[in-house]
Amino acid sequence: MKNTDVLATLLAQTPMKTTNLPRDQRGIYGLIDHDQHLRYIGCTTREAENFRKRIHQRHRTGSETHSHYFSKIYNTGRMYRDRLTQQGDPDAKIAKDFRSAFIEEYCRAVYVPLEASELEIVALEAATIAIAPSENILWNRATTMVYPEPTELVDALIAKLGLSRGGIEALERQSLRFDRTRTGLLAS
Repeated sequence: MKNTDVLATLLAQTPMKTTNLPRDQRGIYGLIDHDQHLRYIGCTTREAENFRKRIHQRHRTGSETHSHYFSKIYNTGRMYRDRLTQQGDPDAKIAKDFRSAFIEEYCRAVYVPLEASELEIVALEAATIAIAPSENILWNRATTMVYPEPTELVDALIAKLGLSRGGIEALERQSLRFDRTRTGLLAS
């Protein structure tokens, strides 16, 4: 398969929820933001990895400080937590769990399964990224990018989930922490 075919497939495929991704395939994938735009192209190459594990269990619920882009990009506003300073903090857990639910509700993924070696997949991923429009690889290697909180969607999900008053207050405290962190007022 050529890089042009991979990119065309990623752009044309109907995005799916991360819970519906295959558990028995690997290859090249794309992450779709809450506005339904392709923003990241990556790959899963190891035999023990698959699309569902890499995207649903890593990008969606993984650490904000590693290359788990859904977690990193949506670590904002009421979905914020500081993994390094908030260990064991119940507010941080509520925010992270809510962020994971947000990603599951509003974000999607696309994928191209490949029967190829690890080196071939990595080379094809690099070649695909090289020809991708900049808006489709906006998150690739984004070290400090964070989206502004999609307030209306967050509000809608809070209502849909029937979050308790205590849960809502925890998210509000996390938003205040995020604001202070962004303005440099919160000491690390």
